[in-house]
Amino acid sequence: MLARKPRPSSQKSFTSLYDAEDGKQYVVTSVPSVGILKSLGIMENTIIHKKMTYRLGGPVLLKVDSSEIAVGKEFAEKIIVRG
Repeated sequence: MLARKPRPSSQKSFTSLYDAEDGKQYVVTSVPSVGILKSLGIMENTIIHKKMTYRLGGPVLLKVDSSEIAVGKEFAEKIIVRG
């Protein structure tokens, strides 16, 4: 049986905004085409800072430019980011 090689740390991983680690900066790679997200500045290639995920399926608090925004779990799970 062959052992899996660990991925190099320089390789960027993709995950949903909801599952991404708190307190880090990410680049949005995929976002649902919902007008409210675009009006909040959440678009592809936007740099965001994920502040925290509220417990028990709550929203995700993030910072886009100079604004702090809370995004519901349903949207956060559909927004794909890379670190």
